[in-house]
Amino acid sequence: PEVYGTLEELPQDMPESLKKHIEERMTENQGRIPKMIWVSCEGENPADQEYIGPIRYSPWQGFPAYYFPYMHTPGYLSPIVAVQFDSPVSNVLINIECRAWAKNIKHDRQNRLGLVHFELLKD
Repeated sequence: PEVYGTLEELPQDMPESLKKHIEERMTENQGRIPKMIWVSCEGENPADQEYIGPIRYSPWQGFPAYYFPYMHTPGYLSPIVAVQFDSPVSNVLINIECRAWAKNIKHDRQNRLGLVHFELLKD
């Protein structure tokens, strides 16, 4: 993946919350965007966005670029991002879409490119 090098390279359709997060990480990284494949999760439609509540990502809101490209190295551990939904509304099926963000990642909802869809139901 091709990481973003400047704020001007961030796509217009990137969620504002992720853009803000990237800007905050820049201040911790001597004014440079960290080399990451970023991840964002949102409700798919306005009702889902209302019901989803706050979201936390761990250990980071993306995958460090040093994991790529995959070189078939013995002992390689695949990167992971845990997504925690802090307070989704109970008894409502919430449609969630998580996207990976890099310059060369295309998003296509119909063909499920660059994203994953899942549903969350909290009893």
